[in-house]
Amino acid sequence: MSEVNARKSRSAPPPEIAKARRYSVMVAAVASISGLMFGWDSMALNVVKKALVYHTGAGNGMLGFAIAFGVLTAALGAFIAGRLSDRIGRRAIMLTAAVLFIISSIGTVFIGDSMGMFLFWRFFSGLAMGSAMTIAPAYISEVAPADLRGTLVSLRQFMLIIGLFICGLLGDHLLAIAPTPEGDAPQSTAMLSLLGFNLEVWQWAFLSVCIGGIVYLVTTLLVPESPRYLIAKGRDEEARAVLVKTVGDVDGSVDVRIEEIRKSLSGNGDRRGFRVLLDKSGRRLQKIVWIGVGLAALQQLVGINAIFYYSTTIFSTLGFGEQAALQQTLILTGVKVLAIIMGMILIDRIGRRPLLIFGSASMLIALIATAVIMLSAPKVTGADGSTTPDLASHPALAIIALIALCLYVFSYAGTWGPIMWVLIGEMFPNRIRGAAVSVSGGVEWASNFLVTLTFPVLAAWSIGTTYAIYACVAAFSLIFVIKLVPETKNLELEEMDNFSD
Repeated sequence: MSEVNARKSRSAPPPEIAKARRYSVMVAAVASISGLMFGWDSMALNVVKKALVYHTGAGNGMLGFAIAFGVLTAALGAFIAGRLSDRIGRRAIMLTAAVLFIISSIGTVFIGDSMGMFLFWRFFSGLAMGSAMTIAPAYISEVAPADLRGTLVSLRQFMLIIGLFICGLLGDHLLAIAPTPEGDAPQSTAMLSLLGFNLEVWQWAFLSVCIGGIVYLVTTLLVPESPRYLIAKGRDEEARAVLVKTVGDVDGSVDVRIEEIRKSLSGNGDRRGFRVLLDKSGRRLQKIVWIGVGLAALQQLVGINAIFYYSTTIFSTLGFGEQAALQQTLILTGVKVLAIIMGMILIDRIGRRPLLIFGSASMLIALIATAVIMLSAPKVTGADGSTTPDLASHPALAIIALIALCLYVFSYAGTWGPIMWVLIGEMFPNRIRGAAVSVSGGVEWASNFLVTLTFPVLAAWSIGTTYAIYACVAAFSLIFVIKLVPETKNLELEEMDNFSD
């Protein structure tokens, strides 16, 4: 079947198929707004960090926990979302996440000086991020044609970068137009009067997040439910209508597809809940589930969200001021845009495995270079007795470090960033996809939390050694892909049964 699909993808499709492909792109774009929301929220966190410390007096450990708390609750949201979507539908999960994004972004604006209130609203934004980001690849995989599936799932990563860029530009503009605050207050605490309201810069950054949430809510109301969920619930006619619109119907191919889906959904016997993930012996997880868990953990343990959440801190180490550090973060965001476009072009052409191998090898080189620079650079001692690399007075080293970081981000954003989610959304058999996506998504967010929580402390101890640790993870990820990860290019979801134990 995969060879037939590959031949079809190289020829012009019939008009009805071309129309269906355009519709499936639109549906995937709507589901991908979850990525835009994550990126937007992440960049808002970059704007709020110094203001949060200023208002609450949080130290490195508390700041790390506060920033990571939303990620921890995202792990809970991811763990719940997959299995819950098997009960109430993929679309219902996306609608719920959109509402939570809107409510939590507005609530965060009005936390005052209370770290407790910040954590309260981060709990709900975390649930929204975890559920939306985890269910999106599964939903897109279930509505997309096989030969476009990798590109369309990767669209969510592209939207994530767009979210980072939009909020980054907004934050840079707000910092530029804001008056200089009194005393030693950071620029992000400057008061701005806009639209008749007086709010600090960081508050405006967070309030803007609800704009994306409203767009996500409205557009999700316009897309259909997953056909595989509908068939699992015995709603075959509704599923048939969705499949006709998303993949097209030539010579009764949709009826054949419905029968293949129905067959692939059977075979769990009396096993329910997360027990469907066990192999035939019923005593251990299926190998494909372990591969999914490994991919999810490695995608985060390689350290990427230390860049996402602490990019302004890292660039401050390189000698940039608060606004200049945010501007350098925008440069990295531009690098991400180029990388994800490359990945989207190549993923359905050369496959998932070659791109992952390239990504692991490139990240390894970049992280080793960064670690060597940070460890070998002269050190400066801070007021608290801690030492950091003195790159501000060594422009050549700072430039090399910036180039290495750009290579690292480019390698990740074009490969591991989107492809892990592509594989999580597509490589599990239909009958276990909801449960397997829940477990893998939960592990991804839990690993994200670990990196986000530990980076401030590790960086304060030795930022060079921290990057060396991430380099070791990149080396392991290279071995993991070569030895274990299957190629799923051009395979229909119903063919993924071949990977189950």
